[in-house]
Amino acid sequence: MEAKTAYNKALKLIQRATWVLSCAVDADGWPDNAYRTNFANIYRYPSLAKKIDYKKLENYFPINKYSSRLKQFLLCPKTTLYFYDISTGEICQLKGKMDVVKNPARRAELWQEEWQRQFPEGVNDEDFMLIHFQADILQYYDGFSDSFWGPLKEAFEDKPLTKNKKNAWPARNINLVK
Repeated sequence: MEAKTAYNKALKLIQRATWVLSCAVDADGWPDNAYRTNFANIYRYPSLAKKIDYKKLENYFPINKYSSRLKQFLLCPKTTLYFYDISTGEICQLKGKMDVVKNPARRAELWQEEWQRQFPEGVNDEDFMLIHFQADILQYYDGFSDSFWGPLKEAFEDKPLTKNKKNAWPARNINLVK
């Protein structure tokens, strides 16, 4: 699959996914996964559609200041976001870095009323932190037989890429019984 095609399909999957699995690395070096609300879903969060640069495959998440997950991101900002559509079999995995948004204007601009439950004082709640994810690597599988793994920048270049091996990603092709 061409990088640009994979990027366009991945973007559509990301923009319709309700949840995203995020994976951080804990202090002992173990992967630590957690489901998060996908604020890049343009249908559920249309107010964010003009505030987030989806084309760069970025995302934002609210988080508690004392969260162990926030400590993990600060210790090791490398993060993976994993999107899956059970109805189509599509998989998109983004690898990138998570950082804390320190700009108060940006935090206020992205504030969502539903976050009030977790942060009763609103955008000025002392526990409210906002983290930003920026993708560097795109991995996409179309649910049938074609996939792309590579740096995100390749999705913006018009040169052809070496095609990945067929069925390189789908788990259904792995025989666990020997």
